[in-house]
Amino acid sequence: MRSPVWARDAMVATSSPLAAQAALWALAEGGTAVDAAIASDAVLGLVQPMSTGVGGDAFCLVDDGREVAGFNGSGAAPAALTTDACRADGAWHDTSPLTVTVPGGVDAWHRLSERYGRLGLGRVLAPARRLAEEGFPVGRRSARDWSFSTGRVRAGSPYATAPPAGGRFANPALAETLAAIAGGGPEAHYGGRWGKDAVEAVVADGGVLAQDDLTAHAGEWVAPITGVYRGHEVVELPPNGQGAAVLVALGRLDAGPPPSLAETMLAVREGMEAAHRHVADPRFAEGPRFWEQEKRDTVYTAVVAGGVAVGLISSVFMAFGSGICAGGSAVQNRGFGFSLDGDHPNVVAGGKRPFHTIIPALLRRDGRTRAVFGVIGGPMQPQGHVQVLGHLLDGGLDPQAALDRPRVFWIGDDQIAVERGHDPSAADELRAAGFDVVADSASPDW
Repeated sequence: MRSPVWARDAMVATSSPLAAQAALWALAEGGTAVDAAIASDAVLGLVQPMSTGVGGDAFCLVDDGREVAGFNGSGAAPAALTTDACRADGAWHDTSPLTVTVPGGVDAWHRLSERYGRLGLGRVLAPARRLAEEGFPVGRRSARDWSFSTGRVRAGSPYATAPPAGGRFANPALAETLAAIAGGGPEAHYGGRWGKDAVEAVVADGGVLAQDDLTAHAGEWVAPITGVYRGHEVVELPPNGQGAAVLVALGRLDAGPPPSLAETMLAVREGMEAAHRHVADPRFAEGPRFWEQEKRDTVYTAVVAGGVAVGLISSVFMAFGSGICAGGSAVQNRGFGFSLDGDHPNVVAGGKRPFHTIIPALLRRDGRTRAVFGVIGGPMQPQGHVQVLGHLLDGGLDPQAALDRPRVFWIGDDQIAVERGHDPSAADELRAAGFDVVADSASPDW
């Protein structure tokens, strides 16, 4: 069991020591919590390239002490993409070039820095640029995930061969990309060498991404959506993300005493199924505010410093995204989150943003943010939010203990996976509730 960590002035939580160091450097240089979060995120794109990078999207929640703001940094499908093209025989799979959507992460960095930063984007990216130029020791988990995923990457990519744990890896192409962003912002990224290389690589592989798709991109500030659990306000981002699933589940569970594991997972399944039915790009399909209707019946990187709380989460979706690389980064396959069902609100269409999995969250009480939290793992994310909050607010655990608790993952239909470490009675309880419990190895990356 890992011990909780305490701090006097600031706290950074992320998945890499090098990324955490970059965030702490930004704070020591006089930067804000947002500067620190961006510095960390940029390093994560280098040291965990199978997970995130300048070819992916980003979402963020910021509490600056005056208001809570949300940013949706997800990109849309290329304007030329059609449903018929995606339905063609053999066209639609998770490394298809047709799954490439505009990567919104760099624009998100710029917009967040512009509104909340102090150092400027150029300085904030300095740690990632230096590590990309000089190299860094590859972490054990990154080396493992990398080795599992090289088969997804196109030949000639810098990621085609996985380095060993502890091995040095440098990425001069990414260093050049970050230098361009530092000097010219998102315009230099989308309209410059990286953008041209990305379009060329995607089109050569059979995709339809165009330069105009990249240069037209602009993320948006959004009003967060909220729910209540045990007297606390839970803050999530609205669709096209799946944060609403969390609020549906918590709305069910808040009506009664601390729930059993089976009750928790029944509520989780209800929330997930509602999200899968309704969540889509609201610019194309303004669906019901189902999280509010259900409630009436009953990411990442986190930084807290200087009275500001930030949750920033980014991703290229599946490992190395589409497998296509440009400028030292994988290009995301977020379009694989679309439906091919013409009657579904999330049906694929040009210029449309797909259903998104990455969700940051805040926990607030009495007008103050008490926790910034998030988990990784695609569909595990809303499920993890519900489980972590239950451990914190019902179980009375500290944040580290809450995160260390073994997880349960609803796979779909009646299937559920139980992580190693749970009491053996957990599986019996879930079976009694009607779930089909499968081995925890059934979904190794949740």
